[in-house]
Amino acid sequence: MSPETAQARHRALLELEQSVTQAIRQRDGARLRELLPGDFVFRGPGDVETDREAFIASVAAIPGDILSLEMPITRAHVFGDTGVLTGLQLARVRLPDGTEVTDRQTFTDVCQWRDGKWWMVLAHSLPAAPEATEGTPPGPAAP
Repeated sequence: MSPETAQARHRALLELEQSVTQAIRQRDGARLRELLPGDFVFRGPGDVETDREAFIASVAAIPGDILSLEMPITRAHVFGDTGVLTGLQLARVRLPDGTEVTDRQTFTDVCQWRDGKWWMVLAHSLPAAPEATEGTPPGPAAP
């Protein structure tokens, strides 16, 4: 792969992450179906796995209003036809009772280059350690 092709794939991988994030923020199930293939898997806390349709339904069922959804830390790595995105996700949500909460998750998203574009095939997300803050990547747990 030429350096130009590698750079273009790296940029496209980051654009996929931004597109998925925007679709989640807007609860746009149709857009998520365009970005996530039929064999997509989400793995969350408790090692629970869901398929694409269950994931999209869970996004639609988030209680309250999504005020913001940001990835202040995102790293992208390309290994041939495999892309890996890692980082920190911050979501601010206003619950139906008016309470605002911030959810902090670390994530790893695995993508495959198929048919000339990136597809997110696996997303893994867990609650972030309390010390994980904007601009500071999550570190190993203290002994």
